[in-house]
Amino acid sequence: MVEFICPKCGQKEFWKTGDNRLKCKKCRYLFTPKENPFRISEKTLKEIVSEFLLEHSTNIILERVKISKYKLLKILSILRILMTKDVVESFEGKIKIDEDYFKKEIEKILKNKKPEKLPQKNKKEFIGIFCDEKKCYAKILPEITRKDLKFFLKNKVLFPKSENWQGQIALVWRDSIYRLTKPKQKVDNLSVFWGYLKMKLSEKGGIRKEKLPFYLGEYCWRFNNRKKSLKEKEKNLLDILLKYFQCQNFQVK
Repeated sequence: MVEFICPKCGQKEFWKTGDNRLKCKKCRYLFTPKENPFRISEKTLKEIVSEFLLEHSTNIILERVKISKYKLLKILSILRILMTKDVVESFEGKIKIDEDYFKKEIEKILKNKKPEKLPQKNKKEFIGIFCDEKKCYAKILPEITRKDLKFFLKNKVLFPKSENWQGQIALVWRDSIYRLTKPKQKVDNLSVFWGYLKMKLSEKGGIRKEKLPFYLGEYCWRFNNRKKSLKEKEKNLLDILLKYFQCQNFQVK
């Protein structure tokens, strides 16, 4: 059972009014508690999480779990979003290059070109991969042209150097990977992750552009938790999902 929380102060103790509203004992905020939007039990959520971790298709999950396709797709979308957030919050690689920095460097490359002669940007985006010894993180980076990419890779001095650097960086463009840091060994974490990511993306066949960041988040989460047992992963994901409902002031029965 997930308790309600006050949407104003986060308190968990309330008075119940005659019209079934709750009044916070701390800040006196009066509100109507929201119901679990999916109207499903915690047991059903556990089943969905388990089937999802086993990478069963939507159709197979629908056969095994009594739930509408609409609700299932909504829950799977939320799971991918939460997995992405969990990866970002847990990643501790000493990354010295962020999206803002990347944009500024590209602007430097293009600053001497006349606006009317700027090349058209490619529709396909870059994927940036950042890895330390234990975890990997992949995200969509700003679009740049192939010409810019070649120039950027040729002038790697644009990337800041740090004696404390402990990870690896690479760019992925049209299924090809461009390493921006020299691997310390023949097979490192980035190489293993890229092989895994490439396989997973190819298995999907095609992913909508707006959904790609969340699939990247899912595969990063799966890769970073690959050494955990299925039971441990189920518990972790379910805890994340229930916490999300709690923060949204939902109740799971």
